Amino acid sequence: MHLAGCDALDVPPEDIDPFADIAVTQDELIAYALAVRPLYDNLGRLIGQLAGLFLLAQVSGRFDRDFEAVTTPIERARECSDAIRSIAAPKGASRRHWALCRAMSLVGEVTDQFASTTCGQEHVREQVSAWTDQLKRANALVRLASDASLGLNPVDFSQACCCCSG
Repeated sequence: MHLAGCDALDVPPEDIDPFADIAVTQDELIAYALAVRPLYDNLGRLIGQLAGLFLLAQVSGRFDRDFEAVTTPIERARECSDAIRSIAAPKGASRRHWALCRAMSLVGEVTDQFASTTCGQEHVREQVSAWTDQLKRANALVRLASDASLGLNPVDFSQACCCCSG
């Protein structure tokens, strides 16, 4: 069950054509994975960094927009958004790419609002709560976009254990 407005309801349907994946070559998927992996990782880090900043704002009851830790994610969000949208996804990765683009849109909305906010201390906690909800939605979409075969994992376990790293 999903609430009205849930991003999962907007996910494009999978291709019904059972031969659609055959038209996509491994080289196309590998090229896509190589192009999108750094952006996928950046998006995950960006969500974490913003969540930390919002935690500080929630505790302190104020925003410090001039603080370098605030300006960095705002700039990174703009760069990441442009880069993700410039990548053409092959058919086998179109749903994942849609989820990444939607997650980036949510993060972009948060950073734009955060950069332009002028609310006083009385509204900080209320605003941070709304932004945190958007970050949760973005994080869920990043998890939806994950695919171990493409190297898109929220947590990289490839170096975790000499027994498990394959």
